[in-house]
Amino acid sequence: MMKTKIGILVLALSISFFNLQAQRIITTTRATSYDISDNLDLDAVASIFGDSENLEDFERRLNDPENRISNLDLNEDGYIDYLRVVENSEERNTLIVVQAVLGKDIYQDVTTIEIEKTQNSSPRIQVVGDSYIYGSNYIIEPVYVRTPLIFSFFWSPRYRSWHSPYYWNYYPKWYHSYRTYSPFKYQKHVYQHINYHNSYHRSTSRNGYFSREYHNNIRRSDFATRHPDRSFMKRHEGMENRNDLNQRREYKPNSYRRSESEQRPSTRQYQYNKRSDSERNESKRNEYQNHRPTYNSHSKPDSKPSVSREQPISAPKRSANQVESEKRTSVTPEKAETRSRHEKSSTNERSRQRTIKKANQTEEESKKESGERRRTE
Repeated sequence: MMKTKIGILVLALSISFFNLQAQRIITTTRATSYDISDNLDLDAVASIFGDSENLEDFERRLNDPENRISNLDLNEDGYIDYLRVVENSEERNTLIVVQAVLGKDIYQDVTTIEIEKTQNSSPRIQVVGDSYIYGSNYIIEPVYVRTPLIFSFFWSPRYRSWHSPYYWNYYPKWYHSYRTYSPFKYQKHVYQHINYHNSYHRSTSRNGYFSREYHNNIRRSDFATRHPDRSFMKRHEGMENRNDLNQRREYKPNSYRRSESEQRPSTRQYQYNKRSDSERNESKRNEYQNHRPTYNSHSKPDSKPSVSREQPISAPKRSANQVESEKRTSVTPEKAETRSRHEKSSTNERSRQRTIKKANQTEEESKKESGERRRTE
């Protein structure tokens, strides 16, 4: 009895140990394959910024439920957080901050867009991920194929800085809350909204100079203050930023993206870094033509070879020994029925005549036989 109890106890301890190890493995796998920063692609942010007319338009593009540029859910309520845009300008420099709206008077900086107008009037731009989400010095430097229209907005004579009027439970009429994607599905979805005519370089140092006070005037880190254990440094010890994370983990969020040659085709043109409707339709037609099935001599017996509409179809050559069949003419149902009755009556008449002829022959044979008998008698 004692041995049985000891055996059961050992078995229970073994099961508990293996379950604990399995949970640790699952937790480690999730930690290396998923991160908060996977839910907002800064290349996409830089891309739609170059397509926007002004900051109000930029905020709308960030939160458009149809485009789903963002997949952030920092407060973990199951819905994507609304991203508001606020701005602060100083002489030649413009600082734009994208903040997640997480609760009543609770905001969190997600990324900043820093624009500096150089002496030759060509603006330099850097998209900097907030260190709480992306780690320190995670910087994207977009190089636009065309000068974005939004740049003229910042230095126009009638320029007025933008500060989003929206907050928790008060959003634009066009906006509605929507649930999150899985990080993998989001990464697969969002690359379709990135203009790959542009270049998105990685940098580790900032070009422009923005004083701490200049940023602190609009900075919000309420969520980071309440949850310091969720910062990038706590999530990934020994890593500086998201670039290190992408290099060290097995899960590569951007591994599905097109090669450099495919990203920048020379046949398409963008207006303000965005294709027009006619160009998109033309692209779809070309794609349809390129993906139409082709047939060759090795196709299946029941497959039909494609014939170009522009080339005339040549008639097949006839063999010299080939005999043409009689031409067939269409017959109406009334004529067909009449013909059928006629053929049937003809057949009956021939059968009747054969029967009469046979009866006559039998009668003549019987007369001959009776005559021969009489002669014999």
